[in-house]
Amino acid sequence: MTHIAIVKGDAVQTDRTWMTFADGETRQVAVHVVHDLPHLVVESVFDIHDGLWGVLARGGFSTANRAAAARGPRRVRLITDAPLDDLAQRHWVGHMVAKTATNAVVNRWGEGPDTAQGVRSRLAPGASLVEPAAHNSADAAAGEAYRRGIRELLERVDDDTIERAIRQVGNAAAVWARLPPGEALHVEWPLPQSFFELEREADAG
Repeated sequence: MTHIAIVKGDAVQTDRTWMTFADGETRQVAVHVVHDLPHLVVESVFDIHDGLWGVLARGGFSTANRAAAARGPRRVRLITDAPLDDLAQRHWVGHMVAKTATNAVVNRWGEGPDTAQGVRSRLAPGASLVEPAAHNSADAAAGEAYRRGIRELLERVDDDTIERAIRQVGNAAAVWARLPPGEALHVEWPLPQSFFELEREADAG
């Protein structure tokens, strides 16, 4: 497992995240909690290992990570604003599948109910979440790999798992909202399956 420490700042721009790798090295990574904490939950619950966090855990997105650590005036705003390194490029389709799945679970644009069926509808062929990302690919093979990845995800993830992802994304947001500035949320990649259910219970207690 890879340890992750997400430190809450006084504003979203000052949140900071560090990952400690298997070799003991700790590096700052260029994630944005409001977008990427849900990624952590969904990728863990759906067992997606070539999405954002899986690639970060292997040392990917190194250009964006160096920019985040520099904290300069031209600091990268999103991890994909920086040129992709070779590892991130090789797993770009997986990243896009994970991003689409996360947006479907979060229901970022308020399309349909927050249920397993709602998520499946948002991921169905022709859905607005899926088609733009697929058609914007300049590489036809990558576009087809992306669509295949979505289809395979829908086939292997059952409704109970989708409902767990919905629930834990909400719990994660609540835990993060209650965390005082200057405090850290300590998690692992991948998350234990019940992590944010247990964390929410502890938080409420």
